[in-house]
Amino acid sequence: MTTTLPILIIGAGPVGLSLALALARQGLPVELFEAQPELSPEIRASTFHPPTLEMFAEWGVVENVLARGHKVDRLLYWERQSRELIAEFNYRHIAQDTPFPFRLQCPQSVLTRTLKPLVEALPSARVHMNHRLVGFADCGDHVTAELETPNGRITVNGAYLCGADGAGSTVRKGLDLGFTGMTYADRFLLIGTDLDLRPYFPAIGPVNYMYDPEEWVIILHLADVVRVVFRLKPDEVEEEAMAETAVRQRIHNFIGQPVDFAIKSSSVYRVHQRVADTFRQGRVLLLGDAAHINNPAGGMGMNSGIHDAYHLARALATDLTGFEQSAIANLSGLMDNPLDQYSQTRRQTAVAAIRAYSDKNYADLSARDPAYRQQRNAELRATAADPAQARAYLLRASMMPERI
Repeated sequence: MTTTLPILIIGAGPVGLSLALALARQGLPVELFEAQPELSPEIRASTFHPPTLEMFAEWGVVENVLARGHKVDRLLYWERQSRELIAEFNYRHIAQDTPFPFRLQCPQSVLTRTLKPLVEALPSARVHMNHRLVGFADCGDHVTAELETPNGRITVNGAYLCGADGAGSTVRKGLDLGFTGMTYADRFLLIGTDLDLRPYFPAIGPVNYMYDPEEWVIILHLADVVRVVFRLKPDEVEEEAMAETAVRQRIHNFIGQPVDFAIKSSSVYRVHQRVADTFRQGRVLLLGDAAHINNPAGGMGMNSGIHDAYHLARALATDLTGFEQSAIANLSGLMDNPLDQYSQTRRQTAVAAIRAYSDKNYADLSARDPAYRQQRNAELRATAADPAQARAYLLRASMMPERI
């Protein structure tokens, strides 16, 4: 196998651009195709955990990203109705574990606009906007991809095809893979605003999880916007919930009185928990939301996708530059194929670690049973009060065990 054919990447979101960056920095040829004429304006995902920042540092772009984000040094947990602060976790507890002992808040639309010019500046990478994948084939020793462009259909050849094209992935569907899991009954209402909550919650922090069995709330402070996430009730109509009068009334109900604020954006999205049957089929690979999606409580979705990109880039580099050696080792049973290993380990992580943690986060947000809620709060208080336990908690919350 040679590296004369490029690696084809479908999707110029945070994950596709991260993979392109990681590969091109190693001198591997990359062709990245995005169906839309412009990068997505989506702001839903905005959390970057320390291991992700470590990966950005390895790729030489962490300072670019840090300059566009807001550093978070604390996580706070509340009871909404009583406005009781249950526990606070300070990232100083993991200062010896990572060069980035904080959580960075930066919308994914800002990240992609930061990464794209950096990818385009690398000599072995090219980004093609308004190129929609309509078909592909694994030809054994290479892949072909057919794309719809403003100038008509084109066919390109590549060494591998990597699907980073989101939950509705054309690549995954083309492989006819199962995407098993569940869709939560709940929906999230995301509001971008300039709301100042300090007069009403004097101890408000940069990231706040407010427990409530009826309508929990998550509040994130970014550099130029406050993101407030509400749980919608089952009978609410999405269009009505996003109307300005309804948004203002919901905020007023949350605060307990009318307040003045600007609405910068509002959107509703459903929450899924799904994993593809495999992340590799021949010369076609999946990563990010194309491979797995989980509920966003804890901010692990985009991070895990970028971690996929990191590990897949290493596996592809090993395969393409050390093919003969790995093939000999495979014949003797001494080494797993690096791409199979990527598929197996990343899928296991998605199923076991990320799903379990995000499920627990979500269950805590909406717990109804009074005994469970009392126990949850007591455990959080005790954990936050003990430095060793607080460190262990933040390591898990920061996805640090997954970075290996």
